[in-house]
Amino acid sequence: MAEELIAREHEVIFLVSEAFPDGLEELKGDISARIPGARVVSFSVPTPCAAAVPENAWRQMAARLLREHAIACLEPDFVHVPALLADGWGDDAVGSVGELGVYIPTSLTQHDLIPLAMSDDYMPEGPFKDYYMKKLAGVRKADLLLAISDYSRKEAIELLEFNADKVVNISSAADELFLDLSVTGKEVQATLRKFGIGSGYFLYAPGGFDPRKNIGRLIEAYAMLPADIREQQTLVIASKLYPGNRESVENNVASNGLSSSKVILTDYVEDKELIHLYSGCTGYVFPSLHEGFGLPVLEAMLCGAPVLASNQTCIPEVIDNEEALFDPFSTVSIAEKMARIVSDQEFRSRLIAHARVQPEKFSWTLSAKRAVDALEAKSLELQEMEWRRSRREELPGIDEMLEFLDSDSSLGCPDEKDVKVFRQSYNQNMN
Repeated sequence: MAEELIAREHEVIFLVSEAFPDGLEELKGDISARIPGARVVSFSVPTPCAAAVPENAWRQMAARLLREHAIACLEPDFVHVPALLADGWGDDAVGSVGELGVYIPTSLTQHDLIPLAMSDDYMPEGPFKDYYMKKLAGVRKADLLLAISDYSRKEAIELLEFNADKVVNISSAADELFLDLSVTGKEVQATLRKFGIGSGYFLYAPGGFDPRKNIGRLIEAYAMLPADIREQQTLVIASKLYPGNRESVENNVASNGLSSSKVILTDYVEDKELIHLYSGCTGYVFPSLHEGFGLPVLEAMLCGAPVLASNQTCIPEVIDNEEALFDPFSTVSIAEKMARIVSDQEFRSRLIAHARVQPEKFSWTLSAKRAVDALEAKSLELQEMEWRRSRREELPGIDEMLEFLDSDSSLGCPDEKDVKVFRQSYNQNMN
């Protein structure tokens, strides 16, 4: 998107947080090298400020104000925030809209609303729900949402009651590294040997083991396959394992009467290894219940894998192949498709042929053009309304910001060090 903005003669400024010092200078250098003409500016905030820790409440809000103030000091025509909802709970990332009380036209990348849509699984009553709902209040203040799929667009309109004219589907794309035509059979076999995988296997690379990934039903469906198919084909789940994940899956495998050798957990795999796994599988199975885009489906197709996928949320628009879809709530439906990809070679060949052409519909270039078109249209609309930027000298000063923080008793009282660091951060951001 930045490259497209510069190509259209817009000034582009990247704002990065000094709360993550490791690799910060390298990041700045990478941005400058990859996007000539872009400026890179950093801002300072008090830390630690992760919202999950109650003692950080004052610093979390202070960080939000300082970030918005740093943005306003740049006097931008528009601000784009690539990830508002995902940041700041378990780390020192900061994101907010409208906390400072200074209007700055803002667009957000709208990934998904999974915690809201699946609240029984992801958002029980408690601190995280309070935090997430406050974040959603910030989302509703945005001027424009750039959705990564048509489903994500409709979800925002429905669940957030967002004006449809303010939500644009820019789609998404996979990294070109997955289109690696140089992969050899020898390389694939070496990766399979590393993980103890035989020549026939179903693959699922879920990117996690949370409830929406539907791993339990996938294992149950695999257990329902005819014995001769299970003898030929193992089930490989390629994803980083966190404490408890392996035990949970192994218990699931045992409860379905399966040998532990028939379900292989690889733990974390490098991108190159994942490409090899995609390339060598009998079929890639994606039973997710809810996604914002469903990137692994596109990655697998780029690698030429025959893909079977859930018929829920955005996934059908990414795969765009009715005969490849199944009902992820039905183990019978999943198992039928898995069995067919082994027994019906014409079916599998059609899936492979589809995988060769479907990814061409998605590209970062196209997404960037859609995004910039939407930003320019919204900016023109604001100009016609005679909106003007707030100047630096018009912004709230440090004492006003501290008074605002003191007025909210729910934040607790800062100590002297917190106030000192706040003042230092403010002054540093003003330079």
